[in-house]
Amino acid sequence: MWSNRTKIIYSTFIIWTVIVLFIVYRNIEFPFVFQFVIGYVIFLMIALVYFFINIFSNMRKSKWSTIRKMMLRFIICFSIIWALNVLVIYLMKGELRIAYSILNAIVFSFGLTFGEMMFKKSSI
Repeated sequence: MWSNRTKIIYSTFIIWTVIVLFIVYRNIEFPFVFQFVIGYVIFLMIALVYFFINIFSNMRKSKWSTIRKMMLRFIICFSIIWALNVLVIYLMKGELRIAYSILNAIVFSFGLTFGEMMFKKSSI
């Protein structure tokens, strides 16, 4: 189902995440810990770029009807998440911040909608 590259990225992510969580939980302070955490953040950025490239290359191979359905689902998901977020902020804080959480809604709905494209067989 997954290529070897994807398996390596996932296993490296899991191992590094466990190590970083242990470092943060125990508040370990060695000279190389900061460089290790910086390396983890850089790895996360590179992995995200790889997954975005993988998603867009799989979208390019898909049929137009599939892409249209996914875009419609993205728009609906974005609208619902954004409206709920504005409503919760208004009910909790009494402030009406319409543009406050647009980025969060876009990222979350993108992950929900196009995340399945990451697991399809790719030729990257």
